[in-house]
Amino acid sequence: MRSGIVIFCAALLGAAIPGTAPQRIPLAAQRSSPQDLEVSGDVPGIPPGGKRFVGYTDLSRLAQVTFTVKNDENFSDPVTLSGVSLDVIMAALGIDGATQLIAASADDGYEAHYTAEYRAAHHPFLVLRIGGQEPAKWPKGPNGENYGPWLISHPSFSPAFHVLAHKDEAQIPYGVIGLRFLNEAAVLKELRPPGAASAASPAMQGYRIALQNCLRCHREGDIGGTKSPFGWPQMALIAQGNPAAFGKYVVRPNSVNPEANMPANPDYDAATIAALTAYFRSFAPGEKP
Repeated sequence: MRSGIVIFCAALLGAAIPGTAPQRIPLAAQRSSPQDLEVSGDVPGIPPGGKRFVGYTDLSRLAQVTFTVKNDENFSDPVTLSGVSLDVIMAALGIDGATQLIAASADDGYEAHYTAEYRAAHHPFLVLRIGGQEPAKWPKGPNGENYGPWLISHPSFSPAFHVLAHKDEAQIPYGVIGLRFLNEAAVLKELRPPGAASAASPAMQGYRIALQNCLRCHREGDIGGTKSPFGWPQMALIAQGNPAAFGKYVVRPNSVNPEANMPANPDYDAATIAALTAYFRSFAPGEKP
């Protein structure tokens, strides 16, 4: 988790002069460097299904922030990180941030998701420098992992919500290769439980958990990670056909499959597992809301 805000190099959302237009960033049709950030989705100037690229130098020209970050799961010690707020990047691309969800895709199939609500609570930023160093000189992670081409961090992180035994978790991916900008209302509509469900229903509670936890590695349609071969349809069938095995796997994957790579969720209690099971069952064929 992220904590310990220390220095502001610029206002978190960019130091703009009142009445002036946000700084715009150029988009290249071709990648010129492995460091280029891929940009796609609902972005002015990018055709549907297309992608463009943003260079490190152009990103460095945007308003930046610097923080000393402590207790970060990606770093064994406190570290100084500098970068550009995701909201500043959206403004530089001409995007209305109030309507967008940002999906950050990593090179291993992981995908982090930043709703407008999450961004307002945690102010995520794309890291440009670690300890004052540009990417070519970035250190390795605690287990020898490469942080580049990009990673995303927070000035600090305190959970903004709890749903049963699940608490708001930091979305801090490394190995990020691209950002997709998607219509948030459309994405969330596709992920909500089919049928009418009250906000307090188990299926809706499971939805809030799955949106943040499961979606990072499992896919539904055009959203979600690909680290797992099991997407929403497969998990729906398992939750419907063998709910006990589904719950056991969520809590301790290696107890079901010794070779499982999925992180365990030992703090998830029976009510939390019941909510997730109800959520995924709502997507199964023939299941009634």
